Amino acid sequence: MDVTATDRIADGKTRLHRMDGRVKTILFLAAIVVATILSHWYLLLGIWLAAIVLYHSLQLPWRLLARRLYIPFGIAWLVLLDLLFTRGAHALFTLPAGPVSFTAYREGLLLGLLTMQRIMAAVTLGSILSFSTPMIEILESMRSFKMPDFIVDLAAMMYRYVFVLEETARNMRRSQLSRMSASASWLRQASDTGRVAGNLLTKSLDRSTMIYKAMLARGYDEDSAAAAFFTRPVPAPERKLGWMIAAPLAAMVIFDLFH
Repeated sequence: MDVTATDRIADGKTRLHRMDGRVKTILFLAAIVVATILSHWYLLLGIWLAAIVLYHSLQLPWRLLARRLYIPFGIAWLVLLDLLFTRGAHALFTLPAGPVSFTAYREGLLLGLLTMQRIMAAVTLGSILSFSTPMIEILESMRSFKMPDFIVDLAAMMYRYVFVLEETARNMRRSQLSRMSASASWLRQASDTGRVAGNLLTKSLDRSTMIYKAMLARGYDEDSAAAAFFTRPVPAPERKLGWMIAAPLAAMVIFDLFH
């Protein structure tokens, strides 16, 4: 997927697509922070279900969200397994493995499931934001919230060139397979993958240097003031809607702290 394809997805016609980017950005970022600090599973489940409903309102295929959640889900499972066998005092079961054994703990299971919910809810919320808002609008919203221009510019370049990096890696992998790499032993394939990663890193560093020199040649200055992207204030109805959505998030945090 390239930049234009991503922007086409974010340029939809639903109510969430048309919502002011500044309101969406601050609300979704706040929801992600809330999802990472809640300690009650039912509150996290409520946020995740609400995120699923929001994604359904975007009228996008479910496989798009599943593709975004695939890798985070695998990481969440690894975290769950790690916590299951390393945290707690009340044993659930023991797995013998030759001279050693692994004991699963109740506290580790509960903490692992909670951590998994946090990861999945946060990634789902971030995905919905990216699916409903062009990246330039998200970045300029961050600039309007007084985030340093250098960080915003760096994030914009990372977003732009991550697709170039992905395409370069795909081409290098295709060239590797064309040389019958797939039929080699797993050790040889691992070695070849390491070489591909090293060459990709070298090419990325060279390209970043050339891009920065080209930017300087065109008068780039990180201290220069950028032209305003948003020329109108946030509409009053959307500002009111933002406060209506922020109130339940704040209530969840308060409830979580005192229960």
